[in-house]
Amino acid sequence: MALIQRSVSTPELYCPFPTNLNPQVTLADEHTAEWVKKFGLVRSDEVFQHYREQKFTWMVARMFPSADFEALCIAADLNTLLFVLDDQYDEASADTEDVRKKENFEMFLEQVRSILQDHARKTLSQHGPALAAISDFWERICRRSTPAWQQRFAESMKRAFVANLWRIELVKQNRLPEVAEYMQFRQQFGGANFFADLVEVMEGISLPDEVIWHNTIQTMITLCSDTICYANDLFSYRKELLQGDEMNLVMLLKRHEGLSLEDAVFKATAIHDDKVKEFVQLAGQLPSFSKETDAELRRFINALAVMMRGNIDWSRMDTARYQMA
Repeated sequence: MALIQRSVSTPELYCPFPTNLNPQVTLADEHTAEWVKKFGLVRSDEVFQHYREQKFTWMVARMFPSADFEALCIAADLNTLLFVLDDQYDEASADTEDVRKKENFEMFLEQVRSILQDHARKTLSQHGPALAAISDFWERICRRSTPAWQQRFAESMKRAFVANLWRIELVKQNRLPEVAEYMQFRQQFGGANFFADLVEVMEGISLPDEVIWHNTIQTMITLCSDTICYANDLFSYRKELLQGDEMNLVMLLKRHEGLSLEDAVFKATAIHDDKVKEFVQLAGQLPSFSKETDAELRRFINALAVMMRGNIDWSRMDTARYQMA
């Protein structure tokens, strides 16, 4: 029984990829701390210190260990902003009517869309801290990316918005999704889908659209994004359980399949591990295009693998986010 409890508390996840950390992580973290202050993204010094303890910069530094300093700062700024928005939205939702909450969120998403697709510039004085920060992020990353990449990233963000509206509608209906439905939307509302897009810009990888949209490559991108989110569910379920939040793969398996908590954890772990094994299998069967393109494609696939490993290492070794009070 002691072994079962230990496995439930800290699932051993299959992820046979190298551990690495960007050597400029501390400097990038200092930059992001100043960036958060510049845009007034947190309300107090206490909240600011709380976010420093989460070590969000370490997450992207493990996911993108070869990114140059400017690219790492862009990723760290975006990552911290997304976590801040997620927490602030969760706090507000408890005191906001469902209809009003959805209307406010839709309005916010329309503003974000205008930034990403129309390159509309949002200033702090006119539109508030979050949209001004998103404008700043987008302006900086557009200088380092192609229009084709920007369109793909904007579409990925749009899918993430749609998934979060789906989640809001579930809360409004006081309904928990079926497991298959949850798995369909998980990577989108978790933002992992557009983080996979960041790989190309962060690591300076250049691939033609025909390669990115190849069925095998799209499958591997999906597998990477899914496993990152399922790993997060396995690290966070105990804390969410105490908070009464069942929107988690472990808790949905427990509820819908009538499993014990231990068995639900084991099954969620198996789902994660099976997807990683599928990724490994496909990595050995990559399509071939040309000598130069194949070399870039291998770099891209290796970078996806590092992302999966980096997310697990950050969850285990760096952040206090999943610790229970």
